[in-house]
Amino acid sequence: MSRLSFEDRDNSKRRNDADPWSYKSLPELSALPAAERKDVWKKAVGHAYEQWQTFLVYPSAFILVMPVSYWLGLTFGQDFIGIMTGIMIAGAINERIVFRIARPHLKKIIARDDKG
Repeated sequence: MSRLSFEDRDNSKRRNDADPWSYKSLPELSALPAAERKDVWKKAVGHAYEQWQTFLVYPSAFILVMPVSYWLGLTFGQDFIGIMTGIMIAGAINERIVFRIARPHLKKIIARDDKG
């Protein structure tokens, strides 16, 4: 069993802390400075909202999640908490789908910014 110093543990933790839920962890954006990374990501999300699939996500997520969460809330006598939970779950589903739709636009935007 090997012993790691505190410094080794801290460095290994930092290397493995890439957040898969954030645009900051995307390899397409890793070479860009932080401010430019954020601008490119906002452009990609803007392009994602121009697609019909993104607008289909909103009603479908809410239609699928809200009745179940409301029913669970009523079952436990907390209908407001059920509604709020449903909104949060539907919002998280929406965010992940927009993330997946926006990602393919990154290479196009970065290439366009490099040319211009």
